[in-house]
Amino acid sequence: MSVQALLEDLRTRDVHFHVDGLTLRVDAPTGILNDEDRRTLQDNKRALIRHLERERLKLEKTDQRGLVIKWSREPGYIALHDPTTGEWHEIRASECSPSIVESAKAHHRRARDHT
Repeated sequence: MSVQALLEDLRTRDVHFHVDGLTLRVDAPTGILNDEDRRTLQDNKRALIRHLERERLKLEKTDQRGLVIKWSREPGYIALHDPTTGEWHEIRASECSPSIVESAKAHHRRARDHT
């Protein structure tokens, strides 16, 4: 099982993680983790710490970027950057509120003026 799959599985069971240096703290509801889960966590501790640190750094970067609303490369769509996850979402412009469309137009004008 990959580290990503392991994290996804445990997170669906309401298990939370915190990295403090080389210490991996696991917070799980009572009775959720069995002996096999504990062994898997111990065996993958280093990889989990590295993965969680990469996630944390990525979220820090995306948080700095904030919410971005712009026209997508796909005609008729608007791209939205979610600062909480760092993901981009594309939504048909006709399904967006007028304020979202206006924000995309303003972003396009600013980008055009800077070139």
